[in-house]
Amino acid sequence: MFWIGLLAGAAIALLANWLVQKGVFTKWYEWVLGGLGVLALFATGQHYFSSLRENEPQSAWMGALIFGLIALYCWE
Repeated sequence: MFWIGLLAGAAIALLANWLVQKGVFTKWYEWVLGGLGVLALFATGQHYFSSLRENEPQSAWMGALIFGLIALYCWE
């Protein structure tokens, strides 16, 4: 989890720096929705792989579909 958090923090810092350099301004709720999208994406991976490990492939695919759609909706 440490490395995932470190990579996510570095990606957010690089994204914020790039946006400032390009002169793109974002509202606070865009950051909140983006963060929720990233959390949903992490939940998708966690649910998918843990369900496969527990030998529940149907649960893995359905959970990946649900969490994945939430992640896509938040990034829209």
